[in-house]
Amino acid sequence: MPYYANLHRQFITRRYEPWCNIRVCVMLLLIGSLMTGCGQQVLDYGFAIKDVSIIPGYQTLNIHLTQDLALSEQAREALEHGVTLTIRLDLELRNDNDIVRVTRAARRFEIRYLPLSERFQLSTVESGDLQAFPRLRHVLAAINELNVQLPTGALPPGGYELRTRVWLDKSRLPTPMQLPAWFSSQWQHDSEWSVWPVKIGV
Repeated sequence: MPYYANLHRQFITRRYEPWCNIRVCVMLLLIGSLMTGCGQQVLDYGFAIKDVSIIPGYQTLNIHLTQDLALSEQAREALEHGVTLTIRLDLELRNDNDIVRVTRAARRFEIRYLPLSERFQLSTVESGDLQAFPRLRHVLAAINELNVQLPTGALPPGGYELRTRVWLDKSRLPTPMQLPAWFSSQWQHDSEWSVWPVKIGV
């Protein structure tokens, strides 16, 4: 490659490197979505809530969740190219008689890759807590077991149900990636809602 052409290429790459990374991710998403219909695949990624234990407290529910979180190959590649991933946990408490929602809450976790230190950063949005891990699997393991306190106010005795859902928030992706992500199976990580009974005594 001629010297000036090589110099120009280096300048463009350095000047627009963040956008180049995003464009690479978008291209990977489009390729993945085109290959989706080529045959059935056994998914080795996705989010699931395995178990929930609930202990009523004073105007709160103390909730322990056991989750199984695995990111797809495209999600991992996007993360390593500078895209922040947001994992969201939704909680809803409803009356089991008339299915009226009593309260709800959300917890959001942001995962970033720090190339200079070659580490992954996990931040809890609501509390502002920051943690750093050497491997992505360590980050996900830190979210697999969660203790959450859900404020409820004073609850009349009776039966309730807690609905839980954990999902990858595609609306928090960079704008050029959002539309392809909605149509790519590689970005479907939603556990969907699961229901857990709660009994409030006298």
